[in-house]
Amino acid sequence: MNWKLTIWHVVVLILALLFWGYGSSVSSDVLFGQAFDGLAVFYLILLLTFTAMGVAFFQRKVWALSLTGIIGLIYLFQFGFSLLNLFGVGILMLLGLYSCANSGTEISQRTKINIRRVVQSGAWPIVLGLFILVSFAVYQSPMVQNLKNANSLPSQSETFIKSIVQNIVSRETKKLNAKESQNIITQVSQKAIGDLNLFFRPYLKYTPPILAFGLFLILWGLSWIFIWLSVLLGMLIFWILKKTKVVSIEERDIKAEVLIL
Repeated sequence: MNWKLTIWHVVVLILALLFWGYGSSVSSDVLFGQAFDGLAVFYLILLLTFTAMGVAFFQRKVWALSLTGIIGLIYLFQFGFSLLNLFGVGILMLLGLYSCANSGTEISQRTKINIRRVVQSGAWPIVLGLFILVSFAVYQSPMVQNLKNANSLPSQSETFIKSIVQNIVSRETKKLNAKESQNIITQVSQKAIGDLNLFFRPYLKYTPPILAFGLFLILWGLSWIFIWLSVLLGMLIFWILKKTKVVSIEERDIKAEVLIL
């Protein structure tokens, strides 16, 4: 039991280092739609799966706190010991206790252990906590914080506006030559961007929390994908652990409550 517990904590530690270390280097690109990094998603699925399974396997509150505490500690070293980050880590650890209760109920209230349901019930509180920490990290990132002092929309927004203007104007300038058409597109784009900057300038100071909250909503909306990928990976890991006799399932006689009217 002790060596299994130690190894599981080491695995979670390594995965937390990989996820927070690598994820911090690509968060800005992903946030502004410049890239989709599959490796960061892969690390997230691994971290989520091993944390949820560890909480479910060892079934003690102290180990739920230690596993989520490792993730939180690496996060703090990566992004700083700010009050917001400490608050986020506290939420993650509380959700770790909730995950322990969920998976424990799933195990104890079933006559036959269903690892799919065990991982699923334990994974969603963990992924919620991870998404909260990701949102806090994005909120505090220098690139996002600089937006509140900006006088104009980000360059990515200007590129997006230009593409829209080009699609609209090009339909109306088919009879013009390429140079005249491009001049009109440039003038209309500059006018549209200038008007939008003038309109949004008073509200740019609210950009960091809006972006962070928007990112959280997007991630939470996609959470079912992460959870089901975690379930599939968890079932594979459990099968390997059973075949190597690291874990086993025993049948025991238990007493059950019966409602009598």
